[in-house]
Amino acid sequence: MKKFGLIGGKISHSYVPMIHGKFGDYPYEILEIREDQLPELLADTSYGGFNVDVPFEQKVMALCDEVSDTAKAVGSVNTIVRGEDGRLLGYNTGYYGFAYLLRHTGIDVKGMKCMVLGSGGASLTVQAVLKDMGASEVVVVSRSGRNNYENIQEHFDSQLVINTTPVGMYPGNGRAPVNIDDFRCCQGVVDLIYNPNKTKLVLDAMARSLPASGGLEMLIAQSKESCELFSGREIDDEEMDNVIDEVRSETLNAILIGMPGAGKTLLGGEIADRMGRRFVDIDDMIVEHEGMSVPEIFSEKGEAYFRRIETEMLEKACVQNGLVIATGGGIVKKKINYNIIKQNGIVIWIKRDLDKLENEGRPLSLTLPLEQIYEERKDAYAYWSDFYINNNEERE
Repeated sequence: MKKFGLIGGKISHSYVPMIHGKFGDYPYEILEIREDQLPELLADTSYGGFNVDVPFEQKVMALCDEVSDTAKAVGSVNTIVRGEDGRLLGYNTGYYGFAYLLRHTGIDVKGMKCMVLGSGGASLTVQAVLKDMGASEVVVVSRSGRNNYENIQEHFDSQLVINTTPVGMYPGNGRAPVNIDDFRCCQGVVDLIYNPNKTKLVLDAMARSLPASGGLEMLIAQSKESCELFSGREIDDEEMDNVIDEVRSETLNAILIGMPGAGKTLLGGEIADRMGRRFVDIDDMIVEHEGMSVPEIFSEKGEAYFRRIETEMLEKACVQNGLVIATGGGIVKKKINYNIIKQNGIVIWIKRDLDKLENEGRPLSLTLPLEQIYEERKDAYAYWSDFYINNNEERE
């Protein structure tokens, strides 16, 4: 059986092998190489084809025997198939992927002024789709281009902002290439980054109630078309939609919030066992980091210090994928924690009646009435959470 692989620079954390494992039944490998290794790798006939990632999408074009019309028009190749005669055929499936992402997000670019951040291979694909779909103007902003970050204010009237740069991508979570508040006419934001699931740019747009999307749908749609080229099997949209749901379900963290003593740690451990995931308790991370208990930290260093360390530990946990994470009851007191949790998380509010809360060893619960703490936090628990679990039943 022929094997396939993803060629790129730093791609060890890519979701592409997982996605191809869902669409196809062929071996698929991560191939981190240098540019000088490209010719030898492409000549290896044990491979039936390749996907191509940064920084090689344009460089591989000259090594293909034939390039599709779409890839020629775009100016980059992200999929290579070895024909039966051994010739290398280059395609661009990103075109289909980005067009699908726009449709899925409900953004109609016709007549829009669109800003594309970045000028690499992904940018070329995005530009081609925008022009073909009727955008009135496409402005490309790069570090050294005519339109750059020094004069970007000339285009703050852009109606759609698309990020094709790696700014905000794992492990550099929490960064954004631009401040979306500067774009007074903005009607939508797309970030091609898929890890984290929601970048700061996307979360900032959502906070303004703008249509916004990360890049997972594009990645899966272009992988679907690649798989069709590799296998010769047509894949319907329903199967693709199922894969999108599966990948999100497998990669997003399940993050538990709620009052102190609501049972987040106990339930979190049980949920992790059932899902076969690793369980992380933020308070345990703090205790290990500080070498003292939570009440001791509050007593000796104060709540402000504790909250700072809590945010640091939350950042370390939430950049990861596929965990079950129990947070402290006061995690919602700092607004900065919202984006940290939401970037890669499904948030579950563990609800428990106040008279059933376990208070032992919980410093704030010993100094303030529970009713007061709950009143201060209940709106945040509701706003931050995607679901809730009623934990009022007595457990065996």
